[in-house]
Amino acid sequence: MNQKMIQAVHIYILFIMSTGFMVHVLIIPAILSTANRDAWLSVIFSTIPFILWILLVFHIYKKLNTHDDILSLLKRKLSQSGVFIIFSIVFGAYFLISAFITLKYTFFWANANYTFEVPNFVSVLLFGLICLYASVKGIRTISTIAFLVFPLVSFFGFLVGFGNSKNKNYELLFPIFENGYIDFLHGLVYSCAGLFEMIFLLFLTSFIKDRLKIKWLILVGIILVFLILGPLVGAISQFGPEEATKLKNPAYEQWKLLEISEHITRLDFLSIFQWLSGAFVRISLSLFIADKLFLSNKRKKWGLPILYLLLIIGASIPWNATSFFYFLQNYFFPFSLIFQICTLLIFLLIIHLKGDQHEESST
Repeated sequence: MNQKMIQAVHIYILFIMSTGFMVHVLIIPAILSTANRDAWLSVIFSTIPFILWILLVFHIYKKLNTHDDILSLLKRKLSQSGVFIIFSIVFGAYFLISAFITLKYTFFWANANYTFEVPNFVSVLLFGLICLYASVKGIRTISTIAFLVFPLVSFFGFLVGFGNSKNKNYELLFPIFENGYIDFLHGLVYSCAGLFEMIFLLFLTSFIKDRLKIKWLILVGIILVFLILGPLVGAISQFGPEEATKLKNPAYEQWKLLEISEHITRLDFLSIFQWLSGAFVRISLSLFIADKLFLSNKRKKWGLPILYLLLIIGASIPWNATSFFYFLQNYFFPFSLIFQICTLLIFLLIIHLKGDQHEESST
Protein backbone atom coordinates (compact mmCIF):
# COMPACT_ATOMS: atom_id res chain seq x y z
CA MET A 1 0.00 0.00 0.00
CA ASN A 2 2.97 2.29 0.42
CA GLN A 3 2.92 3.75 -3.10
CA LYS A 4 3.33 7.48 -2.70
CA MET A 5 2.30 8.90 -6.06
CA ILE A 6 0.45 12.19 -5.58
CA GLN A 7 0.52 15.34 -3.50
CA ALA A 8 -2.18 16.41 -1.06
CA VAL A 9 -3.27 19.13 -3.50
CA HIS A 10 -4.28 16.38 -5.94
CA ILE A 11 -6.61 14.89 -3.34
CA TYR A 12 -8.21 18.28 -2.75
CA ILE A 13 -8.84 18.77 -6.47
CA LEU A 14 -10.02 15.18 -6.95
CA PHE A 15 -12.73 15.70 -4.37
CA ILE A 16 -13.70 19.12 -5.68
CA MET A 17 -14.17 17.50 -9.10
CA SER A 18 -15.73 14.19 -7.98
CA THR A 19 -17.88 15.20 -5.01
CA GLY A 20 -18.38 18.55 -6.74
CA PHE A 21 -20.09 16.72 -9.60
CA MET A 22 -22.29 14.92 -7.09
CA VAL A 23 -23.47 18.08 -5.33
CA HIS A 24 -23.49 20.37 -8.39
CA VAL A 25 -25.36 18.03 -10.73
CA LEU A 26 -27.04 15.16 -8.88
CA ILE A 27 -28.04 16.69 -5.55
CA ILE A 28 -29.44 20.09 -6.58
CA PRO A 29 -32.62 18.76 -8.29
CA ALA A 30 -33.41 16.66 -5.19
CA ILE A 31 -32.93 19.62 -2.82
CA LEU A 32 -35.12 21.86 -4.99
CA SER A 33 -37.83 19.20 -5.24
CA THR A 34 -38.06 18.78 -1.47
CA ALA A 35 -37.14 22.17 0.02
CA ASN A 36 -38.44 24.37 -2.82
CA ARG A 37 -37.75 28.05 -2.13
CA ASP A 38 -36.00 27.20 1.16
CA ALA A 39 -33.44 24.98 -0.58
CA TRP A 40 -30.72 27.63 -0.33
CA LEU A 41 -31.24 27.84 3.44
CA SER A 42 -30.89 24.06 3.72
CA VAL A 43 -27.50 24.29 2.02
CA ILE A 44 -26.29 27.15 4.23
CA PHE A 45 -27.31 25.38 7.44
CA SER A 46 -25.76 22.10 6.27
CA THR A 47 -22.39 23.85 6.61
CA ILE A 48 -22.54 23.38 10.39
CA PRO A 49 -22.74 19.56 10.44
CA PHE A 50 -20.42 19.43 7.44
CA ILE A 51 -17.60 21.28 9.24
CA LEU A 52 -18.04 18.93 12.20
CA TRP A 53 -17.94 16.02 9.74
CA ILE A 54 -14.65 17.24 8.25
CA LEU A 55 -13.13 17.52 11.73
CA LEU A 56 -14.13 13.93 12.53
CA VAL A 57 -12.77 12.65 9.21
CA PHE A 58 -9.52 14.48 9.86
CA HIS A 59 -9.38 12.97 13.36
CA ILE A 60 -9.55 9.49 11.81
CA TYR A 61 -6.92 10.48 9.26
CA LYS A 62 -4.50 11.60 11.99
CA LYS A 63 -4.83 8.21 13.68
CA LEU A 64 -3.63 6.41 10.56
CA ASN A 65 0.02 5.49 10.11
CA THR A 66 1.78 7.55 7.45
CA HIS A 67 1.84 4.55 5.08
CA ASP A 68 -1.79 3.59 5.73
CA ASP A 69 -5.17 4.27 4.31
CA ILE A 70 -8.33 3.12 6.05
CA LEU A 71 -8.44 -0.05 3.96
CA SER A 72 -5.04 -1.33 5.04
CA LEU A 73 -5.83 -0.49 8.67
CA LEU A 74 -9.09 -2.41 8.57
CA LYS A 75 -7.39 -5.32 6.85
CA ARG A 76 -4.83 -5.47 9.63
CA LYS A 77 -7.42 -5.34 12.41
CA LEU A 78 -10.30 -7.31 10.92
CA SER A 79 -8.85 -9.80 8.43
CA GLN A 80 -8.82 -12.70 10.88
CA SER A 81 -12.53 -12.33 11.68
CA GLY A 82 -13.69 -12.36 8.06
CA VAL A 83 -15.47 -9.04 8.59
CA PHE A 84 -12.99 -7.40 6.26
CA ILE A 85 -14.29 -9.43 3.30
CA ILE A 86 -17.85 -8.23 3.97
CA PHE A 87 -16.56 -4.69 4.38
CA SER A 88 -14.74 -4.84 1.03
CA ILE A 89 -17.78 -6.21 -0.81
CA VAL A 90 -20.17 -3.63 0.66
CA PHE A 91 -17.94 -0.65 -0.05
CA GLY A 92 -16.89 -1.94 -3.45
CA ALA A 93 -20.56 -2.30 -4.39
CA TYR A 94 -21.28 1.22 -3.14
CA PHE A 95 -18.57 2.74 -5.34
CA LEU A 96 -19.75 0.68 -8.32
CA ILE A 97 -23.33 1.90 -7.82
CA SER A 98 -22.08 5.47 -7.46
CA ALA A 99 -20.26 5.19 -10.79
CA PHE A 100 -23.36 3.64 -12.39
CA ILE A 101 -25.58 6.51 -11.23
CA THR A 102 -23.09 9.06 -12.54
CA LEU A 103 -22.88 7.38 -15.94
CA LYS A 104 -26.65 6.83 -16.23
CA TYR A 105 -27.44 10.40 -15.21
CA THR A 106 -24.85 11.75 -17.63
CA PHE A 107 -26.39 9.98 -20.58
CA PHE A 108 -29.94 10.92 -19.66
CA TRP A 109 -28.67 14.49 -19.91
CA ALA A 110 -26.61 13.91 -23.05
CA ASN A 111 -29.41 12.08 -24.85
CA ALA A 112 -31.87 14.86 -24.03
CA ASN A 113 -29.59 17.61 -25.31
CA TYR A 114 -27.10 16.58 -27.98
CA THR A 115 -26.70 12.81 -28.53
CA PHE A 116 -30.33 11.94 -29.26
CA GLU A 117 -29.38 10.52 -32.69
CA VAL A 118 -26.55 8.38 -31.27
CA PRO A 119 -27.43 4.93 -29.85
CA ASN A 120 -27.17 4.99 -26.07
CA PHE A 121 -24.91 1.93 -26.00
CA VAL A 122 -22.38 3.62 -28.29
CA SER A 123 -22.18 6.73 -26.10
CA VAL A 124 -21.97 4.71 -22.90
CA LEU A 125 -19.33 2.36 -24.34
CA LEU A 126 -17.06 5.12 -25.64
CA PHE A 127 -17.17 7.14 -22.44
CA GLY A 128 -16.78 4.00 -20.33
CA LEU A 129 -13.65 2.98 -22.25
CA ILE A 130 -12.09 6.40 -21.66
CA CYS A 131 -12.78 6.10 -17.93
CA LEU A 132 -11.45 2.51 -17.94
CA TYR A 133 -8.15 3.69 -19.41
CA ALA A 134 -7.75 6.25 -16.62
CA SER A 135 -8.64 3.74 -13.90
CA VAL A 136 -6.16 1.21 -15.28
CA LYS A 137 -3.39 3.83 -15.43
CA GLY A 138 -4.03 4.61 -11.77
CA ILE A 139 -4.50 7.40 -9.30
CA ARG A 140 -1.65 9.51 -10.68
CA THR A 141 -3.26 9.69 -14.13
CA ILE A 142 -6.73 10.44 -12.74
CA SER A 143 -5.43 13.16 -10.44
CA THR A 144 -3.23 14.70 -13.15
CA ILE A 145 -6.16 14.95 -15.56
CA ALA A 146 -8.32 16.43 -12.79
CA PHE A 147 -5.56 18.94 -12.05
CA LEU A 148 -5.35 19.96 -15.73
CA VAL A 149 -9.08 20.38 -16.38
CA PHE A 150 -9.88 22.02 -13.04
CA PRO A 151 -8.92 25.59 -14.07
CA LEU A 152 -11.16 25.50 -17.16
CA VAL A 153 -14.03 23.90 -15.28
CA SER A 154 -13.74 26.61 -12.62
CA PHE A 155 -13.53 29.41 -15.20
CA PHE A 156 -16.66 28.19 -16.98
CA GLY A 157 -18.45 28.03 -13.63
CA PHE A 158 -17.62 31.66 -12.86
CA LEU A 159 -18.54 32.61 -16.42
CA VAL A 160 -22.08 31.26 -16.20
CA GLY A 161 -22.53 32.49 -12.63
CA PHE A 162 -21.49 36.10 -13.19
CA GLY A 163 -22.61 36.22 -16.81
CA ASN A 164 -26.20 35.56 -15.79
CA SER A 165 -26.24 38.23 -13.07
CA LYS A 166 -28.57 40.43 -15.11
CA ASN A 167 -31.12 37.60 -15.28
CA LYS A 168 -31.29 37.07 -11.52
CA ASN A 169 -34.03 38.40 -9.28
CA TYR A 170 -33.00 37.67 -5.70
CA GLU A 171 -36.40 38.70 -4.38
CA LEU A 172 -37.58 35.28 -5.55
CA LEU A 173 -35.57 33.74 -2.68
CA PHE A 174 -38.12 35.14 -0.22
CA PRO A 175 -40.28 34.69 1.81
CA ILE A 176 -38.58 31.88 3.70
CA PHE A 177 -40.34 29.08 5.59
CA GLU A 178 -43.53 29.84 3.71
CA ASN A 179 -44.69 26.24 4.19
CA GLY A 180 -43.10 25.61 7.58
CA TYR A 181 -39.78 23.99 8.51
CA ILE A 182 -40.30 20.43 7.29
CA ASP A 183 -39.20 21.09 3.71
CA PHE A 184 -36.13 22.91 4.99
CA LEU A 185 -35.15 19.89 7.12
CA HIS A 186 -35.68 17.52 4.19
CA GLY A 187 -33.34 19.70 2.14
CA LEU A 188 -30.68 19.28 4.82
CA VAL A 189 -30.76 15.51 4.29
CA TYR A 190 -29.93 15.80 0.59
CA SER A 191 -27.32 18.49 1.06
CA CYS A 192 -25.49 16.43 3.69
CA ALA A 193 -25.82 13.26 1.59
CA GLY A 194 -23.64 14.88 -1.05
CA LEU A 195 -21.21 16.77 1.15
CA PHE A 196 -20.49 13.88 3.53
CA GLU A 197 -18.82 11.98 0.67
CA MET A 198 -15.56 13.54 1.82
CA ILE A 199 -15.13 10.61 4.20
CA PHE A 200 -14.07 8.51 1.22
CA LEU A 201 -10.76 10.38 0.94
CA LEU A 202 -9.62 7.99 3.68
CA PHE A 203 -9.37 5.27 1.02
CA LEU A 204 -6.70 7.26 -0.84
CA THR A 205 -4.36 8.53 1.86
CA SER A 206 -1.75 5.82 1.26
CA PHE A 207 -1.01 7.39 -2.14
CA ILE A 208 -0.19 10.86 -0.76
CA LYS A 209 3.45 11.93 -0.43
CA ASP A 210 2.76 14.68 2.10
CA ARG A 211 0.17 15.18 4.84
CA LEU A 212 -3.33 16.56 4.47
CA LYS A 213 -4.00 19.82 6.30
CA ILE A 214 -7.22 20.59 8.14
CA LYS A 215 -7.34 24.18 6.88
CA TRP A 216 -7.27 23.01 3.26
CA LEU A 217 -9.87 20.32 3.89
CA ILE A 218 -12.17 22.97 5.36
CA LEU A 219 -11.51 25.18 2.32
CA VAL A 220 -12.43 22.26 0.04
CA GLY A 221 -15.59 21.82 2.12
CA ILE A 222 -16.52 25.49 1.70
CA ILE A 223 -15.94 25.23 -2.06
CA LEU A 224 -18.26 22.21 -2.20
CA VAL A 225 -20.95 24.13 -0.31
CA PHE A 226 -20.70 26.96 -2.84
CA LEU A 227 -20.88 24.42 -5.68
CA ILE A 228 -24.39 23.64 -4.43
CA LEU A 229 -25.36 27.12 -3.31
CA GLY A 230 -24.32 29.03 -6.44
CA PRO A 231 -26.35 27.18 -9.09
CA LEU A 232 -29.19 26.55 -6.64
CA VAL A 233 -29.63 30.26 -5.87
CA GLY A 234 -29.16 30.94 -9.58
CA ALA A 235 -31.94 28.52 -10.49
CA ILE A 236 -34.43 30.02 -8.02
CA SER A 237 -33.54 33.63 -8.86
CA GLN A 238 -33.69 33.07 -12.63
CA PHE A 239 -36.52 30.58 -13.09
CA GLY A 240 -38.50 31.12 -9.90
CA PRO A 241 -39.02 28.48 -7.18
CA GLU A 242 -41.91 26.70 -8.91
CA GLU A 243 -40.19 26.34 -12.28
CA ALA A 244 -36.81 25.51 -10.70
CA THR A 245 -38.27 22.48 -8.91
CA LYS A 246 -39.37 21.05 -12.27
CA LEU A 247 -35.88 21.17 -13.80
CA LYS A 248 -33.86 17.95 -13.91
CA ASN A 249 -30.58 19.79 -14.57
CA PRO A 250 -30.85 23.31 -13.10
CA ALA A 251 -27.12 24.03 -13.41
CA TYR A 252 -27.16 23.17 -17.12
CA GLU A 253 -30.36 25.10 -17.86
CA GLN A 254 -28.69 28.31 -16.68
CA TRP A 255 -26.19 27.99 -19.53
CA LYS A 256 -29.03 28.44 -22.01
CA LEU A 257 -29.70 31.93 -20.64
CA LEU A 258 -26.08 33.10 -20.91
CA GLU A 259 -25.33 35.83 -23.44
CA ILE A 260 -21.94 37.53 -23.71
CA SER A 261 -23.19 40.08 -26.22
CA GLU A 262 -25.89 40.50 -28.83
CA HIS A 263 -23.94 38.29 -31.22
CA ILE A 264 -22.54 35.71 -28.75
CA THR A 265 -25.32 33.53 -27.38
CA ARG A 266 -26.09 29.86 -26.71
CA LEU A 267 -22.86 29.07 -24.91
CA ASP A 268 -24.30 25.94 -23.34
CA PHE A 269 -21.87 23.83 -25.38
CA LEU A 270 -19.21 24.87 -22.85
CA SER A 271 -21.12 23.00 -20.17
CA ILE A 272 -20.42 19.75 -22.03
CA PHE A 273 -16.74 20.07 -21.07
CA GLN A 274 -17.69 20.85 -17.47
CA TRP A 275 -20.10 17.96 -17.14
CA LEU A 276 -17.99 15.30 -18.84
CA SER A 277 -14.86 16.35 -16.91
CA GLY A 278 -16.63 15.89 -13.58
CA ALA A 279 -18.27 12.63 -14.65
CA PHE A 280 -14.95 11.29 -15.96
CA VAL A 281 -13.12 11.99 -12.70
CA ARG A 282 -15.96 10.62 -10.58
CA ILE A 283 -16.41 7.38 -12.53
CA SER A 284 -12.72 6.58 -12.99
CA LEU A 285 -11.94 7.37 -9.34
CA SER A 286 -14.93 5.38 -8.00
CA LEU A 287 -14.00 2.25 -9.93
CA PHE A 288 -10.32 2.65 -9.11
CA ILE A 289 -11.31 2.50 -5.43
CA ALA A 290 -13.80 -0.33 -6.05
CA ASP A 291 -11.10 -2.41 -7.74
CA LYS A 292 -8.80 -1.73 -4.82
CA LEU A 293 -11.50 -2.97 -2.43
CA PHE A 294 -12.51 -6.11 -4.33
CA LEU A 295 -8.91 -7.18 -5.03
CA SER A 296 -7.17 -5.86 -1.94
CA ASN A 297 -4.91 -8.90 -1.57
CA LYS A 298 -4.19 -9.52 -5.24
CA ARG A 299 -2.73 -7.86 -8.29
CA LYS A 300 -5.17 -8.86 -11.02
CA LYS A 301 -5.50 -7.15 -14.39
CA TRP A 302 -9.01 -8.43 -15.01
CA GLY A 303 -10.68 -6.69 -12.06
CA LEU A 304 -11.25 -3.29 -13.68
CA PRO A 305 -12.40 -4.65 -17.08
CA ILE A 306 -15.03 -6.77 -15.31
CA LEU A 307 -16.21 -3.80 -13.22
CA TYR A 308 -16.46 -1.61 -16.31
CA LEU A 309 -18.28 -4.36 -18.21
CA LEU A 310 -20.87 -4.48 -15.42
CA LEU A 311 -21.04 -0.68 -15.44
CA ILE A 312 -21.56 -0.38 -19.20
CA ILE A 313 -24.14 -3.19 -19.32
CA GLY A 314 -26.01 -1.68 -16.38
CA ALA A 315 -26.02 1.82 -17.85
CA SER A 316 -27.24 0.45 -21.20
CA ILE A 317 -30.31 -1.23 -19.69
CA PRO A 318 -33.40 0.92 -20.40
CA TRP A 319 -34.67 2.83 -17.39
CA ASN A 320 -37.35 5.48 -17.49
CA ALA A 321 -35.86 8.86 -16.57
CA THR A 322 -38.74 9.75 -14.25
CA SER A 323 -38.44 6.53 -12.24
CA PHE A 324 -34.64 6.91 -12.17
CA PHE A 325 -34.88 10.39 -10.63
CA TYR A 326 -37.52 9.08 -8.21
CA PHE A 327 -35.12 6.30 -7.17
CA LEU A 328 -32.32 8.80 -6.54
CA GLN A 329 -34.43 11.18 -4.50
CA ASN A 330 -36.39 8.69 -2.42
CA TYR A 331 -33.92 5.84 -2.01
CA PHE A 332 -30.32 6.39 -3.05
CA PHE A 333 -29.59 9.78 -1.47
CA PRO A 334 -31.23 9.01 1.92
CA PHE A 335 -29.50 5.61 1.93
CA SER A 336 -26.17 7.28 1.08
CA LEU A 337 -26.47 9.60 4.07
CA ILE A 338 -27.25 6.72 6.43
CA PHE A 339 -24.42 4.68 4.89
CA GLN A 340 -21.92 7.51 5.31
CA ILE A 341 -22.91 8.13 8.93
CA CYS A 342 -22.62 4.41 9.73
CA THR A 343 -19.25 4.37 7.95
CA LEU A 344 -17.97 7.22 10.09
CA LEU A 345 -19.11 5.52 13.29
CA ILE A 346 -17.50 2.22 12.27
CA PHE A 347 -14.24 3.96 11.35
CA LEU A 348 -14.20 5.81 14.67
CA LEU A 349 -14.77 2.54 16.51
CA ILE A 350 -12.12 0.62 14.57
CA ILE A 351 -9.54 3.40 14.81
CA HIS A 352 -9.75 3.32 18.60
CA LEU A 353 -9.53 -0.44 18.95
CA LYS A 354 -6.48 -1.57 20.83
CA GLY A 355 -3.58 -1.58 18.42
CA ASP A 356 -1.02 0.61 16.72
CA GLN A 357 -1.96 4.26 16.32
CA HIS A 358 -0.29 7.24 14.85
CA GLU A 359 -1.09 10.88 15.27
CA GLU A 360 0.63 13.79 13.64
CA SER A 361 -0.19 17.46 13.90
CA SER A 362 -1.36 18.79 10.54
CA THR A 363 -2.71 22.30 10.82
